[in-house]
Amino acid sequence: MPALYTRQYRRRNRPRELVLCFGLSKSRLQRKVSGMASRARKKRPSGRPKERALTEERIVAAALQLIDSSELASFSLRDVARSLNVYPTAIYWYVKSRDELLGKVVAYATRDVIPPSSNTDWKVWLRDMCHRYRRAIQKHPNIAPLIGSQMRSNAGIRADFIDGVLTALAAAGFPDERIVDAYNVIIGALVGFICQELAALPAENQAKWAEAHRKRVSMLDVIQHQALARHLPRMANKAFIVRWSNGTEVPLDTSFDLFIDVIILGLEQSLKARR
Repeated sequence: MPALYTRQYRRRNRPRELVLCFGLSKSRLQRKVSGMASRARKKRPSGRPKERALTEERIVAAALQLIDSSELASFSLRDVARSLNVYPTAIYWYVKSRDELLGKVVAYATRDVIPPSSNTDWKVWLRDMCHRYRRAIQKHPNIAPLIGSQMRSNAGIRADFIDGVLTALAAAGFPDERIVDAYNVIIGALVGFICQELAALPAENQAKWAEAHRKRVSMLDVIQHQALARHLPRMANKAFIVRWSNGTEVPLDTSFDLFIDVIILGLEQSLKARR
């Protein structure tokens, strides 16, 4: 009677196979089994990415991409995990909370704002840094509320950014006892302008709101306000308060250039007044 050898394979994420072979020697059966196992490994679907391939940078980049495509208020760690095809618990190996991740997102988005050389004139360096910072936030306008109104963005503190600003101010001649005030002027003014420029429209019925505000602007009482009557045509949708589009659609480039000039001139005048 022919010999019967039966072996059942159980492998995770693979279907079970039942192999029945009649009249085979044990050595031939083992070779056959080995070949079948090798083919099964080659056909195995890739499935989830291995968690060891996960890195903090991948998580932060995925989070920034999600924020870019949706609202900040609806952002969650579960969304990040889903986008990376991993379990939410894997994310917590790298970040402890949503707030910590948001801080890292801000740091990641602004990672290239420091000019490459610090050996140039402090005014050139400061002007370049301000433009780099604005361009970085313009690429990701949904993070503007983080840097402008939420302290959680401080979790993404960048030592190189702070050091660069302090170095520029020291080169300008600010003494130690005044350098903190000058630093606060730069950061407060820069962040304030950019966040105001990129302020989000209402979440619902944006087109309807924009049209309604355009009509409100056109109906302003210019008869009693001569300066407004003269300049409103130039200001409409190009100036704070009287605009119905934000900076992603109508950027305030020339205004930002003048803003930087005023900041730098103001710092210079402050130094001269103290000498």
